[in-house]
Amino acid sequence: MKRLILILGLAIFVTGVIVLLPDEPGAANPNHDCSFCHNIHGAPALALLKEEVVETLCLTCHGPAGISTQKADVHTNDSPTQYPLFTITCTGCHDSHNDRDNWLGGTNIRLVGRRLDSTGLAKVNTTSSGIQNTVFESRGTNEGGPSLHSFADGDEDGNSVYDGICEVCHTLTKHHRNNPSGGHVHQVGRTCTRCHEHVTNFIP
Repeated sequence: MKRLILILGLAIFVTGVIVLLPDEPGAANPNHDCSFCHNIHGAPALALLKEEVVETLCLTCHGPAGISTQKADVHTNDSPTQYPLFTITCTGCHDSHNDRDNWLGGTNIRLVGRRLDSTGLAKVNTTSSGIQNTVFESRGTNEGGPSLHSFADGDEDGNSVYDGICEVCHTLTKHHRNNPSGGHVHQVGRTCTRCHEHVTNFIP
C-alpha cells in the first residue's frame, strides 16, 4: 500500500513539474495534444519526448507519411552555392507549444518564433545574423490575408526592419534579404510557400 501511494505521489509530482515549469501553459495549439509528443511513462528522451531526435518526432506527423495535412521538412542547404552548409531544425523556427507575441505587439501565427531571451518575444536564431526578431501574422494575399507582416512583406510598415520569417535569415539570396539590399519586390506580401513548399525544403 505504501509503495502504491509512493508511485502515485511520484506520478502526480512529475505531472505537476511538466505543467508548472513552462512560463505559460503548454499545448496552446488546439491541433496538438500533449500525448502526441510526450509519454509520461517510458519516454526515451528529455522532457518525456517520445523520440530522442526532435525532427523525427515532428516528421512522424508532418512528414510525407504523417497524418497531419501540414507537411514539412527540415530546412537544409546541401549544396553550398550561396551559404555554407546548414541545417535548420523544426524548433529552429517554431515553438512547439505556443504562438508567441512579436516585437511589434502582435502575435505570430503557425507557432513561428521561439523564446530565446528574457523578453519571451518571437525570435529566430539565424545561421548568418544571430538572434533576430521575427514577425509572422498573416499567410499573405494568396490565402486571403493582408500582405503586411506575412512571409516577406518588403518592409511595408516602413520601420526599416526586414523581419518576415522568410527574410529574417537571408543575406545572400536574390530576393527578400534581411537588409535593404536585394530585390524586395518579388511577389511581395504573397504566400511564399505556394512556390517554395515547406515539404520540399523551400526549393522553388
